[in-house]
Formats: sequence, C-alpha cells, structure tokens
Amino acid sequence: MNSKLGARLALAACAAAMTAGVSLANADGRFDGDGVELPREVVAAASAFSAYMDHAAAVSDKLASPAAVGDGLKAGAAYEPVQFEEGMVGYAAMAALQDDRFVAGVDDAGRRGDRHALAQRLAADPASVLQIDGAREAASRAQAALRERGDALFKTGGEVKQAAYDVQKQGWSTVTVTDAAERLARVKSLSGTAAAPAEGDDARLFKAVLQVHAPAGGAAAAVSPVVLRALALAADAVLGAARGEDLSSLKPLLSEASSAQCLKMSKLNLYQCMAVAGPQYEDVFCLGQHALKDTGQCVSAAAGALVDAKAAEPAPPAPVQVADRRYLVPVARRTVVASGE
Repeated sequence: MNSKLGARLALAACAAAMTAGVSLANADGRFDGDGVELPREVVAAASAFSAYMDHAAAVSDKLASPAAVGDGLKAGAAYEPVQFEEGMVGYAAMAALQDDRFVAGVDDAGRRGDRHALAQRLAADPASVLQIDGAREAASRAQAALRERGDALFKTGGEVKQAAYDVQKQGWSTVTVTDAAERLARVKSLSGTAAAPAEGDDARLFKAVLQVHAPAGGAAAAVSPVVLRALALAADAVLGAARGEDLSSLKPLLSEASSAQCLKMSKLNLYQCMAVAGPQYEDVFCLGQHALKDTGQCVSAAAGALVDAKAAEPAPPAPVQVADRRYLVPVARRTVVASGE
C-alpha cells in the first residue's frame, strides 16, 4: 500500500466515523485489523463520483450572467464516464459493506470453503452473490445510496432546465454566446479527464456512505446489474480479494454495458446541444437537461427500479457449496481501506 495514501484514507475514515459516532481507528490512523481493502483506484473513483454528485447537485437555477452559465457547465460536465461508472460501483459497494448481515454472510461463506474460489466465482458471475445470506438487504442499501444521489441530481437538472425558460426575461440570456467553441472545448476536456480527489473528498465520501439509510423492510426483490456488481465487489473486499494487486481481475465488476451507454449518450447529447446552441439560455437548457438531468437519470437507472421492500418476498439464499473449512477472522463492517502501489 502507498503509505501516504493509506494514512490519508485512514484519517479520513476516522473523521467520518467520529461524525457518525463510530470508533474505527487509533489516533495515529492505524486500523485494529477491522478494515476491508479496496484498490486505491476504486476508492479514488468513488471519491470523485461522490464529489461530483455533491457539486453538480448544488448548481443553482438562479443564473444571472454568462459567467454563471459557464460555471454551471463546468460543474455539470466535470466527470469522465469510465471513472464515473467505476466510482458509482465502488460507492454502492461501500454502502453494501454497511449491512451487518451481508458482511457476516460473506464471512461465513468464506469460513466454510475456499475463499479464493468463492472470490473468483463472484468476479466471474456477480449474480452468484445473491446466494449469500444478507445479499438482498445489502442490495437494498446499495440501491438507496445510488437512488438518493441520482434523484437529487435529476431534480436539480429539472430546476435548471426550467430556468432556461424563466431566464429569458433577462436581456443577457438572449445574447448569442460569443465563446461557444471555447466553451464546448472546455466541456469536452473536462469530460475526458479523470478527476483526482481534492482535500477532504475522502472524508466526505466515508461520511456520505455511513449516512445511507436502508429502506424499511430491507430486502430488494429485484437487483440491477450495477448493484449486483457492487455487491460482488463488496463481498470480494470482505474475502480479502479486492486489494490493489487484484484490480485487473476486478475490472469486469466496475462496468456494465447499459450504464456505460447511458453515460456516453448523456455526454454526446450535451456536446450536440451546445454545438447548435445560440443564445445563453439555450446553453442553460443544455446544462439542465443533458449535463445534470440525464446524468442523474443514468445513476438512478443504474440503481434499479424501486420496489416495495415490505411487500417483497425474497427467495431464501441458496447454500454456497464449499470445499474446505478454513477460518476467516471477522472484519469490521464500517471501514474501507485503499490499497495499491
């Protein structure tokens, strides 16, 4: 592990834990053997995802100048789709790790069999995670984590889109964008650049994950492909198979065709909208509809359709077939450590 990175994340987790009233680390940032590791790239992507969702959802619909429109577009476009999707899966996985029953279920499956073989099976077939006790409860928590962020961004996008009509009463909004080519180039540049976590982003990430509330009733009847991948990633972390050196084998879990296509189309539609926009208010429309609303919809769709958890009758988990009886020391459920070079 990169010692500086590990220490920084440890302290960030500790700060978030103290906010939530949970003690997770010693004062020097060392964990008492109670953490689960994720590759530092995944944690960085999750941090970038969470930071983007915070900043983009805070875009104001009270726009009063061309500069404000430009700033809004900068905030709305500031994610690279591949990193964003990886961060979305990582964020949901961290939420799933807060479910006690699921963590205990993974630990039990690991104790009763070949942990390496189980981890490989989860990476190759994410749907097999549903055989683990507590998986549907963890899925419900992961879904809630993504829906909360996606729905908030979608709402902001709708408000900004409406502002594209309301703002036309202001003279500046009807003036043709004079730097349209440069503005579009900046948006494309931001969309092609992976974000690096800023100071404090890691602490805010852990705090956000710890504050996710599991829906009443607990169990998800239907689990989306993205949430399945997040659960499999979380399970691999509990099994000790999601360290920095495992990143290449985890890559299939960090992307899903439908969500990747959704994000790609959101970006393309934003570019096309800005390319044909004339006056400032049309760029406001592009910002609200494609940078914000479309992206929020992609995140909510990745979470899956909402299901009445109380009415759901989850199928009992199928037993995980195991070969040997090795023992795994239980890990704590509320700490994620980034590992890697």
